[in-house]
Amino acid sequence: MVGKRWWAACGGALLMLAACGGPAAAPTASVSVAYAGSLGPVMDLSVGPAFQRATRITYHGRGAGSFGLAREIAAHAIAADVFYSIGTKPIDDLGARPTWAACFASAPLVVVYSPKSRFAPALAAIAQGRQPIQSLFSVMAQPGFKLGRTNPATDPQGQAFYLMVMLAQKLYHLPASTAATVLGAPDNPRQVLSETSVVTQVQAGTIDAASAFLPEAKSRHLPYVTLPPALDFANPADQALYGQVHKTFPTVGRVTGHALRVCATIPPGAHTKVGTRFLAYSLAGPARAYWTRLGYEWGPPAYVGPASAVPASVKRALSS
Repeated sequence: MVGKRWWAACGGALLMLAACGGPAAAPTASVSVAYAGSLGPVMDLSVGPAFQRATRITYHGRGAGSFGLAREIAAHAIAADVFYSIGTKPIDDLGARPTWAACFASAPLVVVYSPKSRFAPALAAIAQGRQPIQSLFSVMAQPGFKLGRTNPATDPQGQAFYLMVMLAQKLYHLPASTAATVLGAPDNPRQVLSETSVVTQVQAGTIDAASAFLPEAKSRHLPYVTLPPALDFANPADQALYGQVHKTFPTVGRVTGHALRVCATIPPGAHTKVGTRFLAYSLAGPARAYWTRLGYEWGPPAYVGPASAVPASVKRALSS
């Protein structure tokens, strides 16, 4: 559990606050935060620990694919006081749908790669602009190239990455077999990894490259290929481009390309007070700086559902 790892790193649960520079005092409550696995660095290493120090409320974080987490919350397999997803569609899977959600930031898709890979020189040439972005797809299509990506059945990033390769094939007039050669089937067992392990395997050098969001690449200090705006699925202004491709994924159905933003809500049945407090804290002041420092692009908030249903503290944080 994240909270326990944080306490151990600071010298033990009972001495946590003293070891981290604050008064030794036991936390008085706890907050359970479920988040898309790509948000791990900002949640577990920045916002969560800072919230715990500031409030004496114990932070417990759980990261995984947004769709998978939403289904677990709906089935009461896990409890969550606040839920951060990539996009609003996972929020539809929470069962008794919340009356609102707030979307506030985005992060572009990138391709991270291992400096240990035999393909690293070719990928570095693309990353540095010495070769065109079209070359990325021919490199990934080479025999022996080990690509990692997340499961489109449980993770919006997995869907976006699959659609990104399809869109590149269309926009750059690549061979008609490109997407099939690079990706295989949506649930290709040679590529699909959990959202929390895919970048770790790039770090270990067990795979050559993987899909990621920019903050994941930055937090892990991994080299990466920047995708052009037409392919990074980050900017709502490019929605017309993203919407040119669609794919029917097993257990999910048809998905059309769309811009991905970080969205949050308080799930039905949650401890609303503590969840709202954490959410508001994560969006304002010093906490917002954690997001932007890692590479998230903060945009104007967009609300799903009536704005009147959004807690006042959350709206104040987003407008600050």
